[in-house]
Amino acid sequence: MKKLDNCYVFLFDGYSDWEPALPMYGIGSFTDINIVTFSLNGQPVTSGGKLPVQPQASLEQAMKADIDLLILPGGAPMEQGANTEVLPLVQQLLDRQKTVAAICGATVLLAQHGFLDNIAHTSNHAEVLKALAPAYKGGDFYDNSPAVAASQIITASATAMVAFTKAIFNHFDLQENEQLKFWFSFFDAGSAGTELENTLPFHFFYRRYETNYAGMIELVRTAIKVVYQQAVEAGLEICGAPQWHYHGFDGQPDTVFTLDIGLPVTEVKPVTAPWQCETLPPFKCVGMQHHGSWDLLANTYGKLFAGMGMLGLQMNGYTREQYLRYNFEHPEKNITNVQIGIV
Repeated sequence: MKKLDNCYVFLFDGYSDWEPALPMYGIGSFTDINIVTFSLNGQPVTSGGKLPVQPQASLEQAMKADIDLLILPGGAPMEQGANTEVLPLVQQLLDRQKTVAAICGATVLLAQHGFLDNIAHTSNHAEVLKALAPAYKGGDFYDNSPAVAASQIITASATAMVAFTKAIFNHFDLQENEQLKFWFSFFDAGSAGTELENTLPFHFFYRRYETNYAGMIELVRTAIKVVYQQAVEAGLEICGAPQWHYHGFDGQPDTVFTLDIGLPVTEVKPVTAPWQCETLPPFKCVGMQHHGSWDLLANTYGKLFAGMGMLGLQMNGYTREQYLRYNFEHPEKNITNVQIGIV
């Protein structure tokens, strides 16, 4: 694992404030890594979004610091030849085998001074980079990807804040931190599947039970078999995996709660009690796929509850489990989509 104790972020008048924001928030909120902002002279700066910021240090102080990661945000001044004063710090860190992460206009600054001539890198566009950095000789190493991590230099385009953050986190193995990984999964489309979503309405054929934990366990091997039989007898067309919907379940063994067990169907038809068939409204929820035995579902719920707490999301007491794949002989192959309703 690469050492990351101190992260320094260079700020200047007109810096693109959204570009370093996501990695700074993740590092600052979920790790004990020290983050220090600095400007050339330590004086206040105003971001491109007109945010006044008081940096914590000056470039002179940064030159004397033990820095593991330097983040260079973009902004028009970077593309116009400004901020060359920071280049000795960049060279010093690279000489010490430390990491420099540059996004948007900051990649232009590096290209203008030869730092990208011999390593894989990206920027806003290969031709734009050539136009803004006439001395640039790294065209053969240009990678048309949102973000590129090569040795000690990470580069990204202006619109690739998420990819830039992911490259930094992966470079330092920060996603081994479960809390940070859960939080970042809401931004990362390539993650394991944690989502904030508002599901579409669908038609649901089901039976409602008032039960407790022990009574619920007794339904595991029987209820789905019966609901399939009843759906077919009712002439309904099944169009999805079995689902269990929990109302007011708090995990305590003696708490009586409402449990709806059923199947998505293509249309609503009249059915005979105790069966019900209706269109369920959109469902605002946090979702995550659980891979493996249902005995371990508590682990997935624990991650969701912890993550929702970190994000300040309030549960509404309604949870759905969708059994995308279930195998009683090989439960380790199960795939269950868990959706926890939020206010």
